[in-house]
Amino acid sequence: MAGKMPERWSTYARAAGTDLEALFSSHFNGSPRKVRFILGRGFDPRMLTGLALLRRICPSLSIEVVLLTYEEGDQSPSRTYDEAVQKNLEELGRIVPAAQLSSRNINMFSAERRRMTSRSAEGQFKTAGEFASITDVIVDVSALPRSVFLPIVAKLLHIIDGQTSPRMNLFVLADENPRIDSLILEEGLDEEADYIHTFRGDAERESAAAKPRVWFPLLGENQATQLQRIYDLVRPSEVCPLLPAPSQNPRRGDNLIVEYRGLLFDSLRIDPRNFLYASETNPFEVYRQLVHAIEHYAKSLAPLGGSNAIVSALSSKLLSIGALLAAYELKRAGSRVAIAHIEAHGHRVAVEMEELTRLAKDGVIHGLWLAGECYED
Repeated sequence: MAGKMPERWSTYARAAGTDLEALFSSHFNGSPRKVRFILGRGFDPRMLTGLALLRRICPSLSIEVVLLTYEEGDQSPSRTYDEAVQKNLEELGRIVPAAQLSSRNINMFSAERRRMTSRSAEGQFKTAGEFASITDVIVDVSALPRSVFLPIVAKLLHIIDGQTSPRMNLFVLADENPRIDSLILEEGLDEEADYIHTFRGDAERESAAAKPRVWFPLLGENQATQLQRIYDLVRPSEVCPLLPAPSQNPRRGDNLIVEYRGLLFDSLRIDPRNFLYASETNPFEVYRQLVHAIEHYAKSLAPLGGSNAIVSALSSKLLSIGALLAAYELKRAGSRVAIAHIEAHGHRVAVEMEELTRLAKDGVIHGLWLAGECYED
């Protein structure tokens, strides 16, 4: 990586709550637009909050909905919540008519029972021709796993980057609620972690084996096993954890350090100066912190041939987008950053679904404008 890389998202557009409503009202009600809205099928009560908000604010807006479906298997713990999934689908039918709804299935396993989720997700959208009449794409990640939405958002950015002006607008929505996130637990973790498709970096190349590996895990609650298994895959020379701070709970960062103290300090002996910090609600801060840190290590270790940077998003879905933006931009600049991840066979809710639905009312919808008109020269 030669010289300092320009930051694509050094200025950015994001909004939440009533500010997001005002942004959508101004943008979508101001001129004729056609929207493709991508969301995931699931039991999470936040699955439809973004779509419902858009329809309420823009009742006459032309919206095509693409529902992403995926089967975790008959034995998946998630099957316990099939009734909640059905309720969400019935509500979806009330928001958009059947003629404006299509579904695409993501294969989580190959015929040989090998994980292929991120590869299948990346292949759902192939060329700009699929979006010939679309002015805006919105991806709501609230009910999507990272192995699905990370490659999809990256693919959409790639498609838009190949367009000529005027380019499509790309928005990402996330109904952010740390309390709910902490109550939806992954069950049946894979035995081994792997890398997200198209973000495998140089970590597996023999020619790069001698380069020091620097690992940047974004920390979130209840991820001790995930953290350990990703560490077993990466085997880093240096670890730079990123903590969500500032946060709604002022002690959240401290609590995470206590939760992972054994691994971070007793086993890995991380220097406290290695910690990175970014606002709990601003993925663009995550993006900036990671880009700067990865550039720093690449420059510092240049006499040794450079470094291998590996990112892992174990925090909220909102902050996971920041990790993706850093990896995407660095990849386009010629730095092969990897995203290490581990998948689960399903999820378990630590409270009754009625309580989860009640807590969902306290969430805040965040909107990120990642590409399009506001970035045009």
